[in-house]
Amino acid sequence: MQRRHCLAALGGFAAALPAVGLQAAVLPAGESKPAPVASERRELMGTQVDLRVAAVPPALAREAMDAAWQRMAALAAQMSRFEIGNPLSQLAAEAGLGQVLTVSSELGAVLAAARQRASDTQGLYDPTVGSYRGWDFRPGLQREPSEADIREQRRLRGWQHLSIDASGRRAMLDRAGVQLDLGGAAKLPILEAGLQVLQAHGVEHALINGGGDVLTLGRAAPGRAWRVALRDPRHPQRWLGVVDMPHRGAVLAASGDYERGFDTAGRRCHHILDPRTGQPTQGLHGLALLAGRVADVNAWGPAMMVGGAAQARRWTHGLQGVELMLAGPGEGQGSEALWMSPGLRGALQPA
Repeated sequence: MQRRHCLAALGGFAAALPAVGLQAAVLPAGESKPAPVASERRELMGTQVDLRVAAVPPALAREAMDAAWQRMAALAAQMSRFEIGNPLSQLAAEAGLGQVLTVSSELGAVLAAARQRASDTQGLYDPTVGSYRGWDFRPGLQREPSEADIREQRRLRGWQHLSIDASGRRAMLDRAGVQLDLGGAAKLPILEAGLQVLQAHGVEHALINGGGDVLTLGRAAPGRAWRVALRDPRHPQRWLGVVDMPHRGAVLAASGDYERGFDTAGRRCHHILDPRTGQPTQGLHGLALLAGRVADVNAWGPAMMVGGAAQARRWTHGLQGVELMLAGPGEGQGSEALWMSPGLRGALQPA
């Protein structure tokens, strides 16, 4: 469930902060000393997740953050393809047997959303990409499956193998060997659930950064927005600029090829696989989507990495209130290109 660290969260202080998850400080209006933001980082969903809470007493921040971590961890355990004995592994074990599995409402909602996005994209996003096994992108353990293995596994993919009833509580895989990978569809809803827990505890100003997917609520300080720095996927050591997140709440989600992967035989191998081939996507180096709601951008990132720049722009034209950044080779020019929708270009400020 890992995305590229294309984004770094910044506090409301005017000076740029160096890295995701470092303790931040903001300067509320009218105060001469910085007021600390409660901040914590934990490993979750195979990536680093940063949680920040502002404008609440320390005791309430601690209570709310603990509850948010607990909620996110419980959901991640349900939806990870690597968790033994969870509902996802049960679906895989019973695939092709005609067995219907009763799932939680949260997992059912993610399964339904994944299937819908697969339909929207004609399978360029496909949760059955989990049927491709043998890739390993961990440092020192990098491994590429054989062509024969990929060819055999290619027969198993196909989002139509996943069924979920109208209630969203009964799911089934109709072909033996099919496995799901919900990484592209589950992480944002899990982070959103953490933000909702914070709200339920009375927190009105918060930020969650899950490996490049950033959700915000309220402000970093009075009169100061949460700021998110946008990295250039073509040159990961550089920043494109920063975006002030709307105080009513926003999500900025990133996908890319440049962190979790390796290079071999002149090509980049990374964790975003093209479900049609079982091979890592080629072309786009990365992208970012900005919107007001998780539902508006969820699972579009991997689909756009597969579909390419032209297809991504066509899809975005039909997505109300969604802004897009694309970084990759120039079309027909042999040079790298950077493209932003007008709204995102206008919102981007110097880093």
